[in-house]
Amino acid sequence: MLTWKKNNTTLILKGILNRDTLIFFWKQKNELLKDINTINLSLLSYIDSAGLAMLIRLKAKKEFKNKLLIDGISENLETLIRLYKLENFMI
Repeated sequence: MLTWKKNNTTLILKGILNRDTLIFFWKQKNELLKDINTINLSLLSYIDSAGLAMLIRLKAKKEFKNKLLIDGISENLETLIRLYKLENFMI
């Protein structure tokens, strides 16, 4: 299960971010990300490569390019980022 809440300009994700849970988030992304400049992942218990791909796609969107920060990256996610050689883009 994936839940989220807004705290000023930060969107805090909680739970599991994977292929199954990101679908509902993705359908609402435009409204959820309005006025957001940081996505905090510190409350995620699990994220897979599909979740990472979603974050990459969000960061690459024209309106967020170089403006969307990803905060609260776990050691496991950092390992995944390094495996895909995305350190300069994500961290």
